[in-house]
Amino acid sequence: MKRAEAKALGLKFYNTGKPCKHGHLSDRYVQGACVACVKLQAAAWKNSNLEKHKCAMRKWWENNKETHNQRVKNWQAANPEKVKKAAKLWVAANPEKVAAKTKRYRQKHPDAHTAWAVASVAKRAKRVPQWLTPEDKWMLRQAYDLAKTRTKMFGFPWEVDHILPLRGELVSGLHVPTNIQVIPKTLNRVKRNHCSLA
Repeated sequence: MKRAEAKALGLKFYNTGKPCKHGHLSDRYVQGACVACVKLQAAAWKNSNLEKHKCAMRKWWENNKETHNQRVKNWQAANPEKVKKAAKLWVAANPEKVAAKTKRYRQKHPDAHTAWAVASVAKRAKRVPQWLTPEDKWMLRQAYDLAKTRTKMFGFPWEVDHILPLRGELVSGLHVPTNIQVIPKTLNRVKRNHCSLA
């Protein structure tokens, strides 16, 4: 395709099928520049002007935070495996930061952390059914929030209890909304691994 044809069609790029003067078999901008040459020139400028580049990027980011965040979200949605791999590498390389972040989250959201911890125990005990819905999981989290609220309201600790214990002596229950109740901590400790209703 010729440049004039691409321009008439309103295209941004065109390709003649011939190399540029530097030997790149690359697309060309309708303005005439070779895409590969432009990228190399930009990389060379960036390496020679790191401070200017950082300042320019910082200024752009400050003026376009929403655009940047949306681009990041779009990329993450399109590359879930890369995101997962990068997260695992970061966690492995930063154990101290992970521990500090976990501690801050646990202090700020003790009820949510407790819900997560109990769910982890339930998973290891194979007491979390596959058919648990997002609404069920939300209800489980709300139970821990209710325990926190009652603790503040009454002045003594409340806990989320499994009516049928996850690891009962005779029978074991599931980690589902219909198998939990919010009861005072003292009652929960007395109950131990026995079945009962508050």
